[in-house]
Amino acid sequence: DTRASAMGRTSARWALGVVIAALFCASSVNARALRAELDVGVTDVVAPEGSNEPIARARDKVLADADEAGPSSSADAAAAVETPKPTSSSDDDDDVLSTGITKGLVRRTAVDGVVFVTWANNHYKDFARFWTMRLKSLGLTNFMVGAMDDELYRYMTEMGVATWHMGSKGIEKDAVKKDFGWGSQNFHKMGRDKIRLIRDFTKVEGISVLISDIDVAWLRDPTPFFKRYPSADILVSTDLLRSEIALDPSKQAPHLVDGEGLEFHVCHAASNIGMMWFRPTRGSQQLTEEWVRRIEADDKLWDQNAFNDLKALASGCAYSPDGTGLTDTAFGGRVTMGTLPVSQFSNGHTFYAQRLHTRVGLEPYAVHNTFQFGGTPGKRHRAREANAWLGDEEINYFDGDPDLPEKGKFMSYTPRIPSAEAVNLTMFAERSWPEAKDDTFPAIETVNEEIVRRNDALVSFQIKQIKTAAAIAQKLGRTLVLPPILCGLDRVWFPHYGRFPGSAFALPFVCPVDHVINMDLADASKFREWTFYSHPEFPTDARESVATVEVEASDADDAVSRQFPDGTEYCVRGPE
Repeated sequence: DTRASAMGRTSARWALGVVIAALFCASSVNARALRAELDVGVTDVVAPEGSNEPIARARDKVLADADEAGPSSSADAAAAVETPKPTSSSDDDDDVLSTGITKGLVRRTAVDGVVFVTWANNHYKDFARFWTMRLKSLGLTNFMVGAMDDELYRYMTEMGVATWHMGSKGIEKDAVKKDFGWGSQNFHKMGRDKIRLIRDFTKVEGISVLISDIDVAWLRDPTPFFKRYPSADILVSTDLLRSEIALDPSKQAPHLVDGEGLEFHVCHAASNIGMMWFRPTRGSQQLTEEWVRRIEADDKLWDQNAFNDLKALASGCAYSPDGTGLTDTAFGGRVTMGTLPVSQFSNGHTFYAQRLHTRVGLEPYAVHNTFQFGGTPGKRHRAREANAWLGDEEINYFDGDPDLPEKGKFMSYTPRIPSAEAVNLTMFAERSWPEAKDDTFPAIETVNEEIVRRNDALVSFQIKQIKTAAAIAQKLGRTLVLPPILCGLDRVWFPHYGRFPGSAFALPFVCPVDHVINMDLADASKFREWTFYSHPEFPTDARESVATVEVEASDADDAVSRQFPDGTEYCVRGPE
């Protein structure tokens, strides 16, 4: 029962049918346990706390989306100068750029000199639907999708979305329709198509462009934020793992607008090119031309690393921040650049694991589904857990398991965790921020260490409940709604001490499901995410059809299990 804040000492509550879930933030959540494969990763210490040095290149290369934080921009500039709105037609409207788009299509799609752009192939059809529906839900119409194959072009056209045949310069026609696979040869070729696309859009006079990866969920219109920085050539997202918009309050506070601002320094972490804002300036054009030249000259160069190299060119990182969030030293002094705030233009760790936006009290603009472990299915499931995914009505998602004879029947339950004697949560809590710094504890080197065994016991106990619940749901002809899971340790892909180095949150925590279940192998049609009942498209009539069953537990059951600890929270969206 997702409404219940606690489970009675001698009873377990099973909700058959539909129970309305708490929206966005559930205090004292009694989690529902998930999954099947505990995979506790571990990590190295990165840059020392407070260091202004860029993160090492070695870590840059392992990050699925690199990050780099940039200085904040002045509130005085917020008044400001907007990119001039182009006339409805120009002499060069019919010019066809390298990725097949015409300047005229860009100008006709733009609103107030701004256009949102992504690209995809038919394998990511549902992501393209999700991306466009999120922007439509914000009342926006100025977005475009580059279609890498004919199937997606037709689908976008049917949806009434501005699109064009983008194709691919390096990927074969048959392969361009498939999953590229992160890190594969075709993934890197697709990245080169993206950079050529960015270069094309900077050539359209009078149009500023927001370039977005297809797995970004847009939660608010970011245009007003970008227009606070009229002197910025480029604003870029980051894989920074803590907010630095108030790192030096005496410098930064005067430049914040409603508490919002850019990160302190563009080189405190590697930039992530999943969300980028470009004005059509000479500096943007020069950087993107050189970017394309470098990646086409070296097929082993990752497009994101190439951008970070260009940013730091000719001592571009060697400056003293003035608190505005901007620097004019980037790309050898040829561009003015800033880093978008990671609490609001979030990466997958700050949003789903840390809930950083909630802690700092700022409403997020977007989340990029990085720092996850389930491939494309993992990205999709995370967006659903955040109630950010749209387009599920089209695939009959609310019918439940397609193999069941009756549609629209679900079951959820209130889970428990092991007793304090079996798993003492203090051993995890003492590694929480801010009490524990990155160097307080040594890295966990093997899975045989006691803290790893206790985390395994904590998660395995919850997984056993899921297996029992799945059997009951199947017997009743219902689709199981998974519970949230309490994890003692963060999941990382290198040795760490319990949390991702550089992160700032408390342990234990309600972790994303891909931390403990292999979403690449899971059949997602057989279950639903734990926030399913608050899905934005959930049918109203289903919310009104609820039955609750209480099953008496034995004293022996109560002796080995307990509720989630008081104060456990899972806020996915933050202040509204």
